[in-house]
Amino acid sequence: MINIAHDDLSWVVDSGATCHVTSQRDFYSSYTPGNFGNVRMGNNGLSKITGIGDICLKFDTGIKLVLHNVKHVPDMRLNLIFAGLLDDDGYNNNFGKGIWKLTRGSLIVARGKRCSNLYMTHPKIFKDRVNVVVNTYMTDLWHKRLGHISEKGMSLLLKRNVLPGVHDIHLKKCSHCLAGKQNRVSFNSNPPSRKENILDLVHSDVCGPMKKTMTLGGCSYFVTFIDDHFRKVWVYTLKSKDQVFEMFKQFHASVERQTGKKLKCIRTDNGGEYIGPFDAYCRYHGIRQ
Repeated sequence: MINIAHDDLSWVVDSGATCHVTSQRDFYSSYTPGNFGNVRMGNNGLSKITGIGDICLKFDTGIKLVLHNVKHVPDMRLNLIFAGLLDDDGYNNNFGKGIWKLTRGSLIVARGKRCSNLYMTHPKIFKDRVNVVVNTYMTDLWHKRLGHISEKGMSLLLKRNVLPGVHDIHLKKCSHCLAGKQNRVSFNSNPPSRKENILDLVHSDVCGPMKKTMTLGGCSYFVTFIDDHFRKVWVYTLKSKDQVFEMFKQFHASVERQTGKKLKCIRTDNGGEYIGPFDAYCRYHGIRQ
């Protein structure tokens, strides 16, 4: 026999039972009295089933679940939820690490905790014959189908009777909506300072090879030179990386002639194309790297 401290609103989630059972007549939202046989108790005694009906439970998840054909057994000391019947109704029972969780797709319907050797849950009684968990599930489903539409938008569609299976609109917190509507952190009002004069600092990098896109001349690489002060960009196409040094010498001569300024520093990723002769050239002309 089971001996455990409980209250009238506690329900035991039992995978070994054969039906949903309660002793509380006032739990039912629909009820049919009669002689429906007997149930065998844990002590092998028989207790009479005096009625049968539906009970609507509201869990701490905010979801309501209707238990159908719940047996009314006045002699029963505990309220029992038969996990097997929930499986038959399309729900998934998950037991583990002292937690019971009932889900339907991605929707968490109910949950409970292990107490002694039993999984217990403590829902409230909701006397409504409408299976609102189905409605909640359908509301969530239509919300996703319609590209995470707002609750106001769904209410307008509901008034036009174009949402099959939905009777009222009440959206749960949607992690996708919360993530999608987050604001980007504002940019720093004081951006990193740039160099005061043109050619004080030039950034350079090589991109390629572009296997699917070549120039008419057969070039599959390009090298960029970006002035830190004006952010002006010079781009030179290359057939191979070993042409970077020659293009840099052309850039160096051209840009100093055009601006009348001297190139003071060049910043690169220190790739192979920027060492050897390139490095020696920069040292000879007093260009820092």
